[in-house]
Amino acid sequence: MQRHLLFAALTATLLLGAVWLYRQQQADAPRKASFVIFGGLTEVELRGASEADAAAAFGAIGELLQRDQRAWHPWEMSDLMRLNAAIAQGQPYQTSAELSGLLRQAQQAYVASDGLFNPAIGSLVDLWGFHTGDYPITAPPPPAQNIAATLATQPRMDDLVVAQDGTVASRNRAIQLDLNGLAEGYAAEQIAALLRERGIANALINVGGDVLALGHAVDRPWRVGIRSPQHETLAGAELRGHEALFSSGNYNKFREADGQRWGHVLDPRTGQPARGVAAVSVIHGDAVTADVASTVLMVAGPADLERIARSLGVACVVLVGEDGTVWMTPAIQRRLEFLTPPTQLRITGDLGRECASGNQ
Repeated sequence: MQRHLLFAALTATLLLGAVWLYRQQQADAPRKASFVIFGGLTEVELRGASEADAAAAFGAIGELLQRDQRAWHPWEMSDLMRLNAAIAQGQPYQTSAELSGLLRQAQQAYVASDGLFNPAIGSLVDLWGFHTGDYPITAPPPPAQNIAATLATQPRMDDLVVAQDGTVASRNRAIQLDLNGLAEGYAAEQIAALLRERGIANALINVGGDVLALGHAVDRPWRVGIRSPQHETLAGAELRGHEALFSSGNYNKFREADGQRWGHVLDPRTGQPARGVAAVSVIHGDAVTADVASTVLMVAGPADLERIARSLGVACVVLVGEDGTVWMTPAIQRRLEFLTPPTQLRITGDLGRECASGNQ
């Protein structure tokens, strides 16, 4: 009798262990969803979430991204386009919460970047034909006199006033806003906040190829790659806690004619595409900062990398010149694993030992 009872207890224990293991495996299984937004792909991978919790979170993320598209799409009908029309008419306009929050972040980035990040130059972006999702553009650049005339209107982010209720007024009717330089980072942080509210701690958020990592991938950090301008993997990095890896380059979105190429990142001082830099990648604890910095440092280049990165609070930067030279800060050098070490490497600007903590 005791042998039968012992066998039954052992069987029950094994069954409970099997059930626990199955539930643990189910919890650790990746839950993935994709969303087409702003003409690109956003992908979210969750770990440690039940199937039901993941499905509910993905539904909420889809609704969030649809609101964002209605708020700040730069060339399809949106709250942003209505704001631009009101600015051109000299009228105030009350924006949505999604757009007003993005505008406040854009103004902060304008100040921190010494004006190199200037979303008020939407007219120049449009003049160059970069309000499109259809690349490459195969046409000559706009006439120099048209660029000069647009620059002469002096569009600046500090000419905008964003009231507490979201009402926006402009002292310059020539301002036309294009917020693509930080919209992906802002959307990634929105998704992170939504997941945090739902108790989901581990996720990889990929917005158009830029990533924000939360927590970890089961028993290890999230592993991501940095692409080179030749569309190969330049290096790998591990992200942990709450860290973003954002990149900008002249190799995906560009205008090309007669053997010349002009990238889509414009220098607001000249109205011309940034020259000399092929790609920039930034690791930071805040996705908006990483997004802004990767764009701004395309314009700043190696000569001004240290000053602008320090002003933005960024310590982890890798910059690839059009001649193949790789500049990197000591902090990011410790984080990267190169598949093939660069032959022309420059270590620049000791901006701190660690990538900034941001929203951790």
